Amino acid sequence: MKINIQQLVSAVQNAPCFEPPEMNKGTNYLYDNTYNRLSKGEVVRFSYLDFTAFESEDISTLLDLYNDVYEKNNRQASSIADTLRKIIPISKVAAYV
Repeated sequence: MKINIQQLVSAVQNAPCFEPPEMNKGTNYLYDNTYNRLSKGEVVRFSYLDFTAFESEDISTLLDLYNDVYEKNNRQASSIADTLRKIIPISKVAAYV
């Protein structure tokens, strides 16, 4: 497999930033106060959650969002990184005539 490093770096730099999908108010509350905080390594205490800010359906929606978007993107990124790690670099020796 041949990879043009300059082209790869350029493509990564020019790739659009990930934008989370639109969420309803309750799912967004759960995302901000649970998933987002946990993914940053922060502590989430159930006693701090406002249980009137979301419905039980919002929990299922957040789970679907995680499975369908975040976990899928994470698997794809890991797969790309694993492939790149397996590539053996080949040094090209300049030949002078």
